[in-house]
Amino acid sequence: MTPLDPTALRDARDSRDRMLEAQHELERARADYGHAIRRLHVEGGSLREISESLGLSHQRVHQIVEGDEGGDARRSRRKHFDWPFTRFTRRARQVVVLAQQEAQTLGHRRVGTEHLLLGLVLAEDESTESVLAESGLTAAAIRERVAALEPSSSRGRRQSITRAAKRALERSAVEAKAFGDNYIGAEHILIGLVSDERSGAVAIVRELGADPEALGAAVRARRAQA
Repeated sequence: MTPLDPTALRDARDSRDRMLEAQHELERARADYGHAIRRLHVEGGSLREISESLGLSHQRVHQIVEGDEGGDARRSRRKHFDWPFTRFTRRARQVVVLAQQEAQTLGHRRVGTEHLLLGLVLAEDESTESVLAESGLTAAAIRERVAALEPSSSRGRRQSITRAAKRALERSAVEAKAFGDNYIGAEHILIGLVSDERSGAVAIVRELGADPEALGAAVRARRAQA
């Protein structure tokens, strides 16, 4: 078999990384837009006033305020976010969003595996919550170590996701397939995170006295008993 051209392969990987970063940016922009619209409504704006001011249909504003993106918007988002977001559960998406928010709060310009680990603990998903708690992994302890990894910088700077974090999310898709699942949940993300010994997440897990391999095994055991 002819080996892949190194230059072309590097270009393909760089393009993939830029695409994933753009997808994350668009996802964050959508979330911020929805939050701003809901805030207008909470502060007394009527659905009609909001829709007319923003050039949206009354139905669309209602869907955003109620937290239901609706059929057309959902189908459109599925088409755009081809991988991996279309298969993420709502709680798995929340893990990524919380990781981004924590990175921003800490003044970090990049979202790494350590931020994803913190997002997992904060999300409190039933598939991972007890496993993390029993291992002594608390949000406060993880946040303290994450904060020490990188000095705080301007919070207005654009965030990007590290390659290690992308690899972890890619592995979560592989783990989901291994389980025979057609979705990617928090449990798959956790297994993906602890599978890379070089990652910041694994380093923090070990610093806090937990065993990464045991975490993955515990998640798999819970699934086997379900």
